Amino acid sequence: MHTITCKWSSFEECESRLIESIESAGMRIFAVIDHSKNAEDVGLNLSKTKLYIFGNPSAGTLLMQRRREIGYDLPLRVLLWEEDGKVNILYKLPSEIAREYGLTNLDILNKMDTTLQKNNRKHNPLRIDIPHETLKIKEKH
Repeated sequence: MHTITCKWSSFEECESRLIESIESAGMRIFAVIDHSKNAEDVGLNLSKTKLYIFGNPSAGTLLMQRRREIGYDLPLRVLLWEEDGKVNILYKLPSEIAREYGLTNLDILNKMDTTLQKNNRKHNPLRIDIPHETLKIKEKH
């Protein structure tokens, strides 16, 4: 898994750019789970935390045709949360998910990864159009 820490003070700004980047990549947002709202509904506190479930049905179907079990981890997910005044994005590359199911070296995986990492040279895996110096990358193993 990979975590991007945006150096913005605004959760909403990061969220807006995330949505824009998903949609501009030709993917669809299927659901948004607002964990902080759900916590509030049961009388608990949780800083702003949302899970975005998104993808491209064509690409996902091609993977499921090869290995149906991968449907457990599809569509793709991105967790966006605010902690200690920072906004974080957690995600897993499609190739990493597919590898867990024994799917490797598929052209569709390269295309999906490339879509998510279009601006990788700027440490910008989710195609959020922000300057390099505003991001700090942390790898989770």
